[in-house]
Amino acid sequence: MNRKGLIDAASALEDLAAGNVPAAAQVAAGAAALEKIHADFPGWRDVGDALFGLKALASGSGMDLDANGRQRAGRLADVVRSLIDQI
Repeated sequence: MNRKGLIDAASALEDLAAGNVPAAAQVAAGAAALEKIHADFPGWRDVGDALFGLKALASGSGMDLDANGRQRAGRLADVVRSLIDQI
């Protein structure tokens, strides 16, 4: 697993949870790291949700998250951070 990419993914998700726009480089690196994990473990729904959200951002789609969406982004950041701890 790509530790730096996972850190970028978690940071981007935390930015979304805080209502901020994450840096494009973080989003791209995070999406790439999550894509590799998702390819090996496609049944991990949270990883898939985080991946598809970051891929949408990387492709230029905006994320105007409501309170529930920001809360979900925060939970996904926690999931990604838990993967970092396993490396």
